[in-house]
Amino acid sequence: MLEIQNTVTSLARAMLGAGFALYRVGGCVRDKLLGLPVYDTDVASAMRPEQLLALCAELGIKAALVNERLGTAGIWNLESGICVEHTTFRTESYGEGGAHKPVEVAFTESLAQDAFRRDFSVNALYEDVLTGEITDPTGGLPDLEKRQLRTTTEDPAVILRDDGLRILRLVRFCAQLDFTPEAKTWQAAKEHVSLLSDIAWERKRQELSRILVGPRVLTALQLLRDVGALPYVLPELVPAQGFPQKPEYHKYDVLEHSFHVCAAIAPELPLRLMALLHDVGKPASFETRGNMYDHPQLGEDLCRAALTRLTYGNDLVDRICRAVAIHMYDLSGQAKESTLRKRFARWGRQATQDFIALRQADVRGSGFDTTFTATRWQKLLDTMEAERVPFSENELALSGRDIMDALHLPPGPKVGKIKEQLFLHCAVKPRDNTRERLLQVISKKE
Repeated sequence: MLEIQNTVTSLARAMLGAGFALYRVGGCVRDKLLGLPVYDTDVASAMRPEQLLALCAELGIKAALVNERLGTAGIWNLESGICVEHTTFRTESYGEGGAHKPVEVAFTESLAQDAFRRDFSVNALYEDVLTGEITDPTGGLPDLEKRQLRTTTEDPAVILRDDGLRILRLVRFCAQLDFTPEAKTWQAAKEHVSLLSDIAWERKRQELSRILVGPRVLTALQLLRDVGALPYVLPELVPAQGFPQKPEYHKYDVLEHSFHVCAAIAPELPLRLMALLHDVGKPASFETRGNMYDHPQLGEDLCRAALTRLTYGNDLVDRICRAVAIHMYDLSGQAKESTLRKRFARWGRQATQDFIALRQADVRGSGFDTTFTATRWQKLLDTMEAERVPFSENELALSGRDIMDALHLPPGPKVGKIKEQLFLHCAVKPRDNTRERLLQVISKKE
């Protein structure tokens, strides 16, 4: 990080010689003033992109246009490989709807004009790279003191109408920073939440992912619900709001329970998504069956539809849907060890780990103090790993060709069936996973 800051400082000195001041801007300034770690740096100035690129070439600094229309250029430190983005001060105008498609972009020499196009006042703070002086055209410093999030414009609707995604950013920043939304800003967000329908699902996915892995995820999800965004982000969860559960097992309705489960699991995107969606099938199950017994199966289908629409990758979707489908297995915790071993082996390592983590969070998210743990399952999984249990048929010491040669069989379903039997045998008796012993096993079976 120090290397890129040195690059930025060198660039700032050269820009000053050309009559331009270079500023750090946005989240890096905000977080520094809040005493939070700063991971990324964005800079801005009145220098036009072509001037910046020419100056960087003179200084031997690698730079390239990232978005010509918006005046964004990337500046790299070759030693660290870290990139800082520079944007030229600009103004923007938008058409109808909230899809964030500016119909007109114009560069300006005015820092203040640049500031008032930004979303929230605390994100419109400018720090002079060379002097450290803070420029605050929109009143972000008082908002930092109040720990409130407010749009840069007096009328919040002006900013929110330009880009409906800013409503999700409002939720994320409030939770991330532990801020409260300013009253007019929050009211405008609720009134304009339907603008999220204009936002591409990919952009909503990106913002949802940031929300889910961020701090205070419970607060973020509750804000997402309260602002009215769920129908535009995860409509499958809407029927869960207010849907009751048996009070002896759950303190919350299905939606609030899902939020608490999400908060109780590790802050990793796959785990947070499976926790949030694990009970998505409960309302549909009750409405069609009169009970919730098959909600994991219905939930798997709803989960796949939601995640596919949000453009998550196929591998991630498959992983989450599988966890949703199996999350109620062995609800009483009384399955025999041999049965668990075979089940865990069939699921594989990752799915078994997901099952254990989700069940633990599911219980913690019930709203009641409980002594339940997944210790038994975790100990068994650890034991199986230590015993080098095969978690796929490819980990067997005997191949399909070995089976065919030993039993004089042609290729066919029978070979696959024998291999599956050996796989499950080794889940219970892992010491038999050698070529010699497996040949003995199949000779006895035959």
